[in-house]
Amino acid sequence: MTSYALSIGVIGGLGPLAGATFYRHLVEAAGAVDDAGHPETVLIADPAVPSRLDHLLGRGPSPLPRLSTVARRLEGLGCGVLALTSITTHAYYDELRAAVGVPLVDARTAVAAALARAGVRRPALAGTGPARRLALLDGPLRAAGLDPRHPDDPAQHELDALVREVKAEGVTPGAARRLTRVLAEPWQADADALVIACTDLSPLAEAARTGGHDVSRILARAVLDRARHAAPAEGAAPP
Repeated sequence: MTSYALSIGVIGGLGPLAGATFYRHLVEAAGAVDDAGHPETVLIADPAVPSRLDHLLGRGPSPLPRLSTVARRLEGLGCGVLALTSITTHAYYDELRAAVGVPLVDARTAVAAALARAGVRRPALAGTGPARRLALLDGPLRAAGLDPRHPDDPAQHELDALVREVKAEGVTPGAARRLTRVLAEPWQADADALVIACTDLSPLAEAARTGGHDVSRILARAVLDRARHAAPAEGAAPP
């Protein structure tokens, strides 16, 4: 019998391998002793969601309408808490959260809280260029007392290329070796912890055995924590 009070809705496909990896992280962190102990989970990977990277770089349409449709579908299926399996896609978090009446877990604040609890002070963020330019993690991290480190331009270019490669080809030995090299470069020399800050890089980092903190695993734990206890919808009057 599951101990989870809420069904989990996963906005996946951002990219597909990242969503599948996130679901595995949910399973691994659920603490279940048999099949029935896991939370009910619905994952929708809609291939019609436009590229977030292209939109944020001014090269394509907004993904927000399609993302909002997916979120409302999950809510309509009875999901009581939603997960957005992409840090870069948190650029649309506020609008997406307003589109539904159930909680959408904010991976940015979850990451900041988890790193602070772990005693991290200078995290090195291996994420996407748009996430870096929009400082999607910087605000919550600095609010938690952390001082993030970012890749220099050549390292960022390589990380973005690896994200595109994972989306197109999945995890390959060559890509894993390239990730290992870029994470060994001087841009993170004074950091006290590595953070895999893009869920597309999560399966690649596992293959490369990079270690460090993974935003996908952190988000999975935060979503499970939220799903364990039912709560009134936001704006609802207390009983």
